[in-house]
Amino acid sequence: MTLLIRHPQFLEAKKQHYRIFENVPNELCINAVCFSKASTEFCRAVQDESTQRDDVSHHTKHILGVAGKYTLLLDRTMPMTPKVIADIQRRRLRDAWDKLAIIANCCQYNIRMDPKHMKEPKSLSTSILAMCILNGEILLNESREDRSSMLEKTMSQFSEEQAFKGFCAPRSQRDLTFNKGCRFVGVEITPIGIKTIGHLWKLDRIIDASSFRLPLPEAKKRPCSVAENEQRRLAYLATELRRLHETTLAMHIERFLNHDHTRPEENFKNEKFSMWYMRIMAEELVAAIEKGKLLRLGRIWNSQRSENPCSAIFIWDSNGTENIDIKGKPYKRNNYRKRDRRPEFAFTASRPLQRGFQQRGTNDLDHHVSLEVKWPSLRDKSPGDDPQLFIKRWLMGLCFFYDFPRADVVFPWPSSFLTVDH
Repeated sequence: MTLLIRHPQFLEAKKQHYRIFENVPNELCINAVCFSKASTEFCRAVQDESTQRDDVSHHTKHILGVAGKYTLLLDRTMPMTPKVIADIQRRRLRDAWDKLAIIANCCQYNIRMDPKHMKEPKSLSTSILAMCILNGEILLNESREDRSSMLEKTMSQFSEEQAFKGFCAPRSQRDLTFNKGCRFVGVEITPIGIKTIGHLWKLDRIIDASSFRLPLPEAKKRPCSVAENEQRRLAYLATELRRLHETTLAMHIERFLNHDHTRPEENFKNEKFSMWYMRIMAEELVAAIEKGKLLRLGRIWNSQRSENPCSAIFIWDSNGTENIDIKGKPYKRNNYRKRDRRPEFAFTASRPLQRGFQQRGTNDLDHHVSLEVKWPSLRDKSPGDDPQLFIKRWLMGLCFFYDFPRADVVFPWPSSFLTVDH
């Protein structure tokens, strides 16, 4: 996109002299991405100054709110939604309720809120929050802040405080773009929390990839492509799983390899979402194996005594954010011994984008979630109760859930949420 900035006629000759603003009469033509990047870098440099006038601080914040480049302003583990809400909330619109549609467009929401059909009394802030939740935005449901302090926050401040900020994009993906699709599926708002659907995994044995009994690589007669190297590593993994008597998971990986044999790059754009997502998770799994990281198996949760075979494998430790839990405490290799018998769980869900589905609009994107979760009320669970889960951290893995239907779970409201009345 190109920005057109009007200038007086007497500057036309000087503009032509620089030869960087194109030839539209009386207009400066500037690439929008370059303008956003330069504006952000300039404003942040000004903000870094130790002494700053109040009016300068006000203007830099305003410019960043209008033209700031999110990839420079946000950490790679963060969602964009709170920043979008904050920027749009600051706008002075003739009709403030137009902010609902603007936020929905920016965040690619396919579920919209129509203020014309709302019952009185209406609350714009509550409507924005409800729209975010219904479209799958992930909230931290274990508040790290005193409940009473949340009463003093605006909607944008609350969103910034409560949004999950521990995403971890695969190396092959753009961080913030990947994070944008990290959303729950089929959400319902209930009195006890956010009800959603997906697969609940009971975490099982931990495997140390550094101890794999891998055969030596064959002599290379020609350069090995990335796809071929990944296939070889996954084949090694399947062999190791068979040695550990995890035949079901080994079979699933072998089936995936048979379907995922070397493909021309031009076919990637036509991949189904499910195969694309499994492929990038497989790439991360291969990288973890090469680095000798810990892996953890998972089986679909079954409340009956008979357990399902393992059919998922997660990257249990890694560099960066994935080895930090929600409270900032590091996971260590020796934290998980057989003597710790408390069940541990992961929750995954996904769905491809749905354009125009059930009159929900045409602006949608692929949804995917992969979280380690706690289920503290497991022992007190009554038959028929939905599992009540609390988020621990993002957890990447390769999951096979053929023939297993998705189940309902609930993520209880954070304690601070129950006191917010904006």
